[in-house]
Formats: sequence, structure tokens, C-alpha cells
Amino acid sequence: MKLRRFISESLIRRLIPKAKPIMNRPWLWRDDCPVVADDIARARSTLLSLRMKIDSKGHEKVYAYGQALRHVARLIAGAVHVSETDALRARGVDAETLDLVYRDLFSSARRCRSFLHKGTQASEMADNLATACSILKNLYRMRFHEERASGSQQVEAGDLAERFMTLSLALCELGAAVSSAYWEEEQRLAA
Repeated sequence: MKLRRFISESLIRRLIPKAKPIMNRPWLWRDDCPVVADDIARARSTLLSLRMKIDSKGHEKVYAYGQALRHVARLIAGAVHVSETDALRARGVDAETLDLVYRDLFSSARRCRSFLHKGTQASEMADNLATACSILKNLYRMRFHEERASGSQQVEAGDLAERFMTLSLALCELGAAVSSAYWEEEQRLAA
């Protein structure tokens, strides 16, 4: 079952653009910071891979991504003392905190991927959490660049941050359709 049944095609097109040749990207010829350009390229690539995952997985997997996003957002909210909504939007924290959360999410995503073994209950949970960490990792990194980068890179980072934020909020809304008791039971079984 395709996600298009749950999220409109126009929303998907706005959030996650189809693949385009990299050489047509205008930021390749800018003299701005190459680290920011690399992060923007990785964020765009992540959006494309997320689109592929969302299009190819069933609706239950999309619900699971939403539940995992809510779980990770709760952990972030508790750690940096913001609301869960602010954690999902990467708002209410300074640039240093954005960077710290990004680094934590980066290592958490890597750790979750180490548990990906096909066919096990823990593998499904690890995939859900790795995807959630990846979405939020890119969101926090783009918010950081939105605050620290200059010129057109700042604008591009802000645009990508808005796309990741909208995607995370949409997935969380879909994940809310599944009871939290189901999510807690899945988490307990994976442990």
C-alpha cells in the first residue's frame, strides 16, 4: 500500500522533491562554506531516500516511523527541557544545543543501524528508530545552519529545515493513529 493514500501527492512533492542531477544544483559553484554545502547535499539525499522508503513500505511502517519520531522527540524534550512539539520542530534552543542534539542523534542513528538484522523484532524497531533519528538529525543540522550560515546557504538550510519539520509533524500525526500501548509493547518485545 502506498503512502499517497494517507498524505496527498502535492504534499509529498513539496516536501520531498524527485531526484534531479546534482550538477544542476546552483550551490556547487558558490564560494560559501563547503561544510554547509555538504550537509545540505546530505539532507537532500536523505529526503530522497525517505521518499523511496515511504513509497515502498506499507502504512503500518509509516505509522511506526511516526511513533518512533514521537518517542525520540520525547527523549530530546526531556534532555533539553523543551516541549515535545518544540523538539519536533527544533525550536526553543540555541545553536550550541542544536549542535549537541545533532551529534547525539547522529550517534544514536548509527547505533540503531548496528541492530539491523533481517527478520527479528529488534530489527524492525531499530529501523524505525534509525529513521526517526535520521529525520531529526537532519532537521537539527539544518536549523543550526539556518542560524549560523550566511547568504543563500542560510535560506536553503531554512527551507530544508521546514521540509523536515513538516515531514516529522505529518509522520507523528499518522503515528498518533496507533495507540501508544501498541508502541510500548513493540518496544518491550524488541528489548
